[in-house]
Amino acid sequence: MPRDIDPIFLFALVALLAAVLAMLLWRSNRGVAVVAAGLAGCSGLLVWNERAARAAGANIRVDLLVTIPVIAVAAIVVGVFSLRRPPVAARVVGAGILAIGVISFAGFSWRAVKTSFELRGINKAFEQGHRLYWEETIRCAANLARRYGAVEHRDQACRGNLVVTSRGANTYPFSRVVVNDEGQFYLLRPGEGGVEETWGLESIDSDRPSARLEEKGGLLAGEGSMDGKRMRVELRSEGGGECAAKIEYGALHYTLELAQRDVPLCAAPVSPQVRFVGAWGAVASYPKSPRSRRLVQIWLWDTDGAARGLFLGNLGTSGMRIPFMFARQMTGTRRGENQWELGFVKQGDEMPKDVISFTLADGKARVRGPATLFDSTGEMMLEPQEVVSHPKISLAPVQDGARFAAYFDNVFFNLNMPWTAP
Repeated sequence: MPRDIDPIFLFALVALLAAVLAMLLWRSNRGVAVVAAGLAGCSGLLVWNERAARAAGANIRVDLLVTIPVIAVAAIVVGVFSLRRPPVAARVVGAGILAIGVISFAGFSWRAVKTSFELRGINKAFEQGHRLYWEETIRCAANLARRYGAVEHRDQACRGNLVVTSRGANTYPFSRVVVNDEGQFYLLRPGEGGVEETWGLESIDSDRPSARLEEKGGLLAGEGSMDGKRMRVELRSEGGGECAAKIEYGALHYTLELAQRDVPLCAAPVSPQVRFVGAWGAVASYPKSPRSRRLVQIWLWDTDGAARGLFLGNLGTSGMRIPFMFARQMTGTRRGENQWELGFVKQGDEMPKDVISFTLADGKARVRGPATLFDSTGEMMLEPQEVVSHPKISLAPVQDGARFAAYFDNVFFNLNMPWTAP
């Protein structure tokens, strides 16, 4: 939301000048005076509303998208009509109101246009991220397993990567089914440009199986839930690598014809253009609060001395789940043997100033930075582990430097990684 303009300052100033203008024109031009008085009253009411909203801690203010431009336009109109009215004092005040209206409306419009372009960039990043993530997922069998779980028994009926070949009437246009060795059943849906995504709102941030299947009388069958609705699934082998699926989702009934499709084996690893230095993390108790936990997790990649990393950090109470926790992208340089200096990537108008020093020693990582990210000393020791993980990180294409850069910029943008404090 465009917020470069302080609403209280704008509304209060317009209310004051409009009230003065109304008094100056009350005898010589009653019509303009009444309009100015109305503007003063509305602006004064908005000052009160803004103070109440701030006192209530209302951070999302959609109403300002209407009230700021309306008051600005009204100030312009009142100012224009008062410029040619005596007395001179009224003209001076009217010019002031006009200037405030023009400046406010111009600033609001510029900020709105800038925000629109920023949103386009964000949407483009998400679209590019979805495409790159899917391309890496389906590129080879090991990548598919990293995302959806091991599929060593894909030679068995109705297991592994199953493509939808036909569907019944009024059936949601699913595109693929993945059944891993643990019987986890994933439904995929088609997206734009050949991209496929795991179906269900609960799978937006991380893939979630719709059901868990077991062998039952020659069938693979089981139950689960997705988006708050119960799901029951039955898969019956029809021979030749084909399956028939019956899905009950709430009050809806879907039928699918599936066929097993092989995914190529991953190529033998060669010398990668990007070196994955590793992942280090720790969960530390807070000294003055025994139930509080501080999470710090860092992933680091190095390309000929140019470093890219992800930082995940937060405070939580033991047992509390934090559903929205976004990894922050970092870039930097290698300063010496096993030593890097990193800073956070700029997002929007924010220009991060925090610098993190990262040093490997004795199999651990020592990180130094602001106390707001680490403990009061500004330093923590991290173990070689992933306290929190995500398949998107394990699928990063380190073999190709240019592709990794695009993957880092788009797939890792606003990567949400929920965490439950131990």
